[in-house]
Amino acid sequence: MLSQLSSGWLIALGMLLCLILLYLLRKLSQFLTELFKPFKKGKRYWCRVVHVSDGDTLTCTRFNLRRSETKLRFAYVDAPESKQSFGKESQQMVKKMVYRKLVRVEITDVDRYGRCVGFIRRYGKNINQELVKLGGAWVYEEYIRNPSQKQQWLALQQQAKKQKKGLWKNPNAMRPSTYRKQSK
Repeated sequence: MLSQLSSGWLIALGMLLCLILLYLLRKLSQFLTELFKPFKKGKRYWCRVVHVSDGDTLTCTRFNLRRSETKLRFAYVDAPESKQSFGKESQQMVKKMVYRKLVRVEITDVDRYGRCVGFIRRYGKNINQELVKLGGAWVYEEYIRNPSQKQQWLALQQQAKKQKKGLWKNPNAMRPSTYRKQSK
């Protein structure tokens, strides 16, 4: 069959195969680059939660070749500190929802301690919001810039407070920011 093709066709076929090979190599390079990237702001990742530090911080591992691991702080949420009243309960709430489970994280920022900050989702549910709904944390309203979003988050908190859920069972519950200032 090759003997029947003219040399012009063979050259064209060779060039076409080279172009296809170059395209495939480029795609492979992009794929491998993505596999080795660390967590980045503005990106979404699938990962498994390997540790829950407290009610608003966890460690998760990405499914890439390096098995990138990062500490992730919940966006818009401030949970009681571990030694604070309701701290352990808040941590247990998070463990129950996501520990050793596959989650989707959306990195929105990196805090001053180098932790990624973001939203955690499981089966489409926003775990950050679920924690507020259950009374496991306060809304960190100082970090919510969008007024309608802030209103939505505060409504979730108000509902939990009204129903005396979680930390709201205690009428004198102390904000973690106040607790941290007093503990210094």
